[in-house]
Amino acid sequence: MKKMLFSIRALSSVHCGVGQGSSDIDLPTARHAVSGHPLIPGSSLKGVLKDEFLNGRYYKDQYLGKIRALFGGDPTDRESYASAISVGDANLVALPTRSNFGTFAYLASTYTLQMFKDLCMRVGKKNCPAIPTFGQVDPQNGHYKVALTTDSVLCAPGTKNVYLEELDLNEDANLKATCDAWADLLSKHFFADEEGQKLFKKRFAIVDDNALNFLTETALPVDPHIAIDEKTGCVKDGALWYEETMAPETLLAGVISVDRSFDTRQAALADDLAELISEQKSLYCQIGGKATTGKGFVVMHVEA
Repeated sequence: MKKMLFSIRALSSVHCGVGQGSSDIDLPTARHAVSGHPLIPGSSLKGVLKDEFLNGRYYKDQYLGKIRALFGGDPTDRESYASAISVGDANLVALPTRSNFGTFAYLASTYTLQMFKDLCMRVGKKNCPAIPTFGQVDPQNGHYKVALTTDSVLCAPGTKNVYLEELDLNEDANLKATCDAWADLLSKHFFADEEGQKLFKKRFAIVDDNALNFLTETALPVDPHIAIDEKTGCVKDGALWYEETMAPETLLAGVISVDRSFDTRQAALADDLAELISEQKSLYCQIGGKATTGKGFVVMHVEA
């Protein structure tokens, strides 16, 4: 079985819903059952990938047999067979968060970096830096610590303070080298161009898990929606709802596993089928709901 790491960068707001919410948000986004971080379910990703490849956006007809072997047969096909691909959930790596300086930050935490490191180990990559360790909250002001890169643009001029949404953070200068190492690694996974990598490195930061957890609960965009009554031109009764999304520039990662072909008409090894996906350096696709309103556009990179 072939295992490959994939990374996703949101190009617009993304909403992978879980149905009706139980709080003030009518349509919450999907979240990790343990951490509570937003994610993209593997089931959503597999369906999108199947649609992209079967509709010929990336390959011509001569690859159709392998594509069907990869994603499984049609339920109406007499020769039904299992798909060769297993797509894991895309878990949060870095959350884009508004900043008073530098416009916004790509915020990772010790947990999200450990999760990414575990994903790398599953696919045989062992070049990840050490996970940073933060000290206690500053007793003088109650602020959390933050690790910044050498060229960071997030600090207030002349200070070591970072102001994000509702959080005021103090830089831990001892973690600068570690933050630089993580920024360099992650930039190559999520950005194909040097300009994008430089922008990312200047805005990347690592925070304590508690700080990121707070922001994943309070800083995700929530969009109000209404429906208009065509006869009156006014809002329909009860037609006001709130939808939660992941913001553009959210970074996520997961693992894809590919087995041999189970289609007796198309013999293929796992490496041959995995190559179909990994050859595409950048997969641009739409994930989740609200496609007609411009939501869900992402770029996906799969590494062999």
